Amino acid sequence: MRKMKSKYPMTGFLAGMMLALVQAGCGGAGEFAEQDNEDSAHAEQAIRGDFSQSCTDITFFNDRYLSARCARSDGQFVYSEIDLGEYLVNEDGNIWWGLGGQFHRSCSFVIFGARASELFFSCKKKDGSYKETSKVLDERIANINGVLVYRP
Repeated sequence: MRKMKSKYPMTGFLAGMMLALVQAGCGGAGEFAEQDNEDSAHAEQAIRGDFSQSCTDITFFNDRYLSARCARSDGQFVYSEIDLGEYLVNEDGNIWWGLGGQFHRSCSFVIFGARASELFFSCKKKDGSYKETSKVLDERIANINGVLVYRP
C-alpha cells in the first residue's frame, strides 16, 4: 500500500489533538456552548430589563438619577448610574416611559416600593394638584455587563 504524502503534514495531528482536547473538556465546543447559553440568558434579561436581579445597593438621588452596583459577566460588581430624566414622562400625574421626558421637573421622589425597582413619586397634574404614582424600573432598565441602560 502506498502512503499519500500530505501537503500539510500536521493537519491530521492538529485535528486529532483538537478532538482530544474537546473530549477531555479542555475548551472547544462544550465551553463555547456554555458561554452561548450564558450570553443568551444575559440577552434575554436585558430585553426584559430586570436590572434589579443583577444589581445591589440600588439608590435614587436628585429626583432623577438611579445608581447601583451591577454585576459584569466576569462576576465583578461595578458602580453604574443612569439619568431617568431622559426616559420618564409625567403626563397629568402619571409616569410613562418616553425619550426626553424630563419627569423630574414636575415630580418628586417619595419612597422605594416593596420591590427594589419600584419607585413612588408625587407628580404634578394639569390642574396644579399632586398625585402619588409609581414606576417599576425593571420594565425598561437593564444591566448590560455592569452598565445600567434603558431598553425601549
